[in-house]
Amino acid sequence: MDEKWYAKLVNKIKRSYHDVIVVVDHDRLGRLPELRAALADTFALHDYKGELPLRRFLKENAGQRILIFKHPEHGHLPYDVETRSDVITWQLKDIFPKLRPSALADLPGEQYQRVFEAYKQVENLLQHLGVEETRDLLTRWLAGPAVATSHDDLGLAIGVRPQSEEQDGIRHRCQALSLEIEELLARHPVDWRAVAPVWGELSYWCCQGGMESSEINALDRRISEMFTEYILGSYHELFYQGYLSRPATIDRILPFLSYQPASKKVLICMDGMGFQEWCCLKQYLAGRGIDSFNVTAVFALLPTVTRVSRRALFCGRPALGDCVGEERGFLQFVREKWPEGERRSAGVFMNIDGRWRQEYLDFDFLALSCNLVDDLAHAAVSVQESKELMQKNLMMHLEGSGFAEMVQRLLEEGYRVYLASDHGSVWCRGNGHHANRWLVEERARRALLFPNKLLAKDFAAEKNLLVYENSSLFGDAVAVFPPGREMFGTKGETAISHGGIHIEEMIVPFVEVQM
Repeated sequence: MDEKWYAKLVNKIKRSYHDVIVVVDHDRLGRLPELRAALADTFALHDYKGELPLRRFLKENAGQRILIFKHPEHGHLPYDVETRSDVITWQLKDIFPKLRPSALADLPGEQYQRVFEAYKQVENLLQHLGVEETRDLLTRWLAGPAVATSHDDLGLAIGVRPQSEEQDGIRHRCQALSLEIEELLARHPVDWRAVAPVWGELSYWCCQGGMESSEINALDRRISEMFTEYILGSYHELFYQGYLSRPATIDRILPFLSYQPASKKVLICMDGMGFQEWCCLKQYLAGRGIDSFNVTAVFALLPTVTRVSRRALFCGRPALGDCVGEERGFLQFVREKWPEGERRSAGVFMNIDGRWRQEYLDFDFLALSCNLVDDLAHAAVSVQESKELMQKNLMMHLEGSGFAEMVQRLLEEGYRVYLASDHGSVWCRGNGHHANRWLVEERARRALLFPNKLLAKDFAAEKNLLVYENSSLFGDAVAVFPPGREMFGTKGETAISHGGIHIEEMIVPFVEVQM
């Protein structure tokens, strides 16, 4: 096999235009000699352990391209270094996405190539494995030359039933994802941007297999309670975080993109897309040969409705009162904040159908907005405590949408393509409280916005509701949210909606689609 185990990591580096690149090296892969040798001809390499050694290294290697390896435990780089760097993440799961990283932690570096070659032969047969299953497979691979080449052989190797039994495979995947979430929730503090993608994938597979589980329902309630506590106590702190390596909130996406070098960029807002819906879109794109993604998670703005959150995305501003219309906001931000923004042409296309339009080529900087996901959410009927029917409808509509062909054409024309969302959605049940006058949006039934605290508290009195103040976002206005999966409406009525503070609404994907 000619391909090296580290090829994907090196390719990440090669795609960067920066003279200074920082690798956030979660699994300390940068210490391995053959990987360093593959980079040493192009870069001066430095292992970050503190500011003074870094300053000395930069001075001694002035004029060369610099590659800095930094483990997360070493904190942040000096501000002036970070602002001129491209920040890239390396993890073992980039190389072995279906194996459990913690089971690979003790694998000697000299064994990576052997394991990689065995892994590539069976990758398409594998489920996402747990710790013990990964260890069993590693033991088998390292014990001798034989490699499982069929579902049945692989099943014997890892002690599970053949993957050809689709339902059993889905159940197995859901169990592995549940365990991963339990591990993430046990950490202090909880990294909610790590939890959200895993929970979204778990929800996707539960709907894909039509599965119901009391354990997953209990996990849902636990996540909701813990996440609500986090939002009420710590959400406001997100707006003080930097955005150069990754944006924390969607209003920081445009500022983040201003630091991404490219002569042509396009930001596509998939209105209403949470991580569950991203799993659908990712599968659809991969089926058409578009399968390289850099995915991160960002927080939507409260209330999680289009009028608030999408405007913040396209205007690059968090405060409700500061945002203008999406088209005006995007054009103004690009003109004032993006390099060459005054000189290059920018265009905005709202409510696109997903198909290629030749006029896109008239603009170097593009903002597109597609309502497919949000429209399907609000059109959903017979909602039975899941988004199963909506998910099936989304997969069906994507098939004939032409969206993949549009993305492929944009990539071929030299655009850096980014997908974002303004908010997600949840299945929810009416709580018996009606306040249509104060709904932020008619279709978003999980958020009320009152002009002052007195009215908000008066409405919420003796009801199981959450009163939330955030003067930076709302000014004098005060929001009222229902807990968990409740919505304002007739008692027991079910629907898919948004506006509130559930993790499925609040944390959404931000994705660069790569060639």
